[in-house]
Amino acid sequence: MTTLISKFSVRNRRTKPHVVAVEPWAHDFTLLPGEALEIFAMSESAAPSFELVEWADTTQVYCNDADDFKVMQGDIQLECGHQRGSAA
Repeated sequence: MTTLISKFSVRNRRTKPHVVAVEPWAHDFTLLPGEALEIFAMSESAAPSFELVEWADTTQVYCNDADDFKVMQGDIQLECGHQRGSAA
């Protein structure tokens, strides 16, 4: 069976830390000014798509039709809560 993968990039151009929440898993990742990350959504049945919801201090990225996901910053896979204390 083929795994279908879709990629979505987020870059923080703000002057303060910004939270990226990956839904529906409710995993959060904080980007410092100038940082970026890539979200890879995977599915066995349909190509995942993305929906973006912006809040003042948070960007929610919904991974539609995805079975799983991973978040990368370059060659490093990020874990939920990445730089969470920086957002305070």
